[in-house]
Amino acid sequence: MSKARQYDSPILRRIEARIPKELSEQIDRRIGLAVKIAETLRARGLTNQEFAFMMGKKPSEVSRWLSGTHNFTTETLWQMERVLNVQILTSSPAEPHVVKDQEELKDFIANEVQKALTKFMSRKKLAV
Repeated sequence: MSKARQYDSPILRRIEARIPKELSEQIDRRIGLAVKIAETLRARGLTNQEFAFMMGKKPSEVSRWLSGTHNFTTETLWQMERVLNVQILTSSPAEPHVVKDQEELKDFIANEVQKALTKFMSRKKLAV
């Protein structure tokens, strides 16, 4: 991942100095969470669209999640942990989330896609 260029100007320093410490920490945590999710997607070889499909969401919502500004619900984060097979929340029970091999990962993704497809098809039947 490329690093953002660091800008230093008196105006930015004055603005930054006026941001309350608590808000700055919240922003840092949200961005860190978005980075962790994005890195997990890349490690799993998943696109934002594939992840959105697996989560039963629109790709635009995943883009919003990865912007670093979204305030997640715990339910959404727990679902992400299940879908991505990774621990995101440190308060979650520690479980081995390391995928042993490519076949296990393929089986896991196929299972998640099947669940998402079943959920999607049931919604379509209700809408008809």
